[in-house]
Amino acid sequence: MDLADVSRIGVVGAGTMGHGIAINFALAGYPTLISDQNDGILAESKARIQAALDLFVEEGLISRRRADEAVSLITGTTLEDLAGQCDFITEAIVDRSSDKRALFNRLDELCPPQTIFASNTSSLVLSDFGSDVKRQDKIVLTHYFAPPHIVPGVEVAKGPGTSDETYELTCDLMAAARKVPIRLKMERPGYLLNTVQRALGQAATDLWAEGMASAEDIELGIITTFGFRMPHEGPMKHYDLAGLWRWPEDVRGSWASANEQMKQRLANGRPWFIDPERFDEALDARDREYARRLKALYWTDTLD
Repeated sequence: MDLADVSRIGVVGAGTMGHGIAINFALAGYPTLISDQNDGILAESKARIQAALDLFVEEGLISRRRADEAVSLITGTTLEDLAGQCDFITEAIVDRSSDKRALFNRLDELCPPQTIFASNTSSLVLSDFGSDVKRQDKIVLTHYFAPPHIVPGVEVAKGPGTSDETYELTCDLMAAARKVPIRLKMERPGYLLNTVQRALGQAATDLWAEGMASAEDIELGIITTFGFRMPHEGPMKHYDLAGLWRWPEDVRGSWASANEQMKQRLANGRPWFIDPERFDEALDARDREYARRLKALYWTDTLD
């Protein structure tokens, strides 16, 4: 199966994440079925979907026509009905291994052979709760970030038996839904970005507990410094632009002590993302983007 063969999408779990995931596919033109074992949540999802699309219209992201079309493409239904019709199904139920195992096993019984199952888990691994599924080549991780209809990035990872065909189709489907697939090479609890986010959160709360700063100033510091930079660069590109790769070894100190691979890369003078011969151009491009963001967020008037 390839992307052209995907004609209908299913989302199981209509709560905080599920209704937003459904919006992505509907905006991309896919008829989307959504189900939930809680009928109340399924009913509430309709209002949430409408409110989210109204916001997109108000902010000029989509037209009213496109919003109305997306609403018409999303249909609440039963799990059994959804399973029989969909080529790609995303589960967005509670992050409990036993619940996900039961759902994946049930879908394996109900769905046509070609159907792919994706999990939105943020902490569990496919090799655990998906281990009983017979179609091991057709299970995959698609980890969205709240709110999933707004945040662009989606982690995509294989389980032990996921085929390259399923993986590539999933990445293509994310792109078709205007998401940014982040291609992971392995599975692990927390995957990539929750692991990074958890490390930041742990450090911030530890420093708060030590009395380093108030919660308000910690938040302010993050937002106005590296948070300000992050739309342009993550930590590796920041190291590139800081010139860490050309600092003397004794000056790099603890910056280079994280692991042997990083020590070796820096010792060889190898940045990740920039051409060493065009370092000044990269700095100029960064500064221009920073200046535009400064104007938009902080300097809302021009100094005479």
